[in-house]
Amino acid sequence: MGISGIDSGSWGKYIPAELTVQLHPAELVTDWTSVFDDLDLKRPQSLMRDLENQNRSIAIENVAIKAQEGDRIANISSGEKNVFGAIAHDRYMRKGQKEITLEALPRQGVYIDFRIQAPEIQVDARGALPR
Repeated sequence: MGISGIDSGSWGKYIPAELTVQLHPAELVTDWTSVFDDLDLKRPQSLMRDLENQNRSIAIENVAIKAQEGDRIANISSGEKNVFGAIAHDRYMRKGQKEITLEALPRQGVYIDFRIQAPEIQVDARGALPR
């Protein structure tokens, strides 16, 4: 090794610089509280629990309705005419009409905090001669 720290065997040879780049992921934080409060909406977890309970009760009710329809079909002695048409009409009246409510945009928006960090770049200029 010479005085400058460069091996005399590598004198005059090109040694490329070493480049190191370290990237940091962006950070994104959102707060939907003001939107939920403005539109009187439930939080996602409580809404999910309510929908699960509602679907469970609807499934139980549907099983009971199917059993009643089966009883109506099986009861020939009642003399009901057009049992299948009456059942179809009852199903349509029960499930055919839907109510839809549209809400406008909330008065307050979502709070968004987005942070980006610059990459760390290091250059090791190996083989460069000192001045």
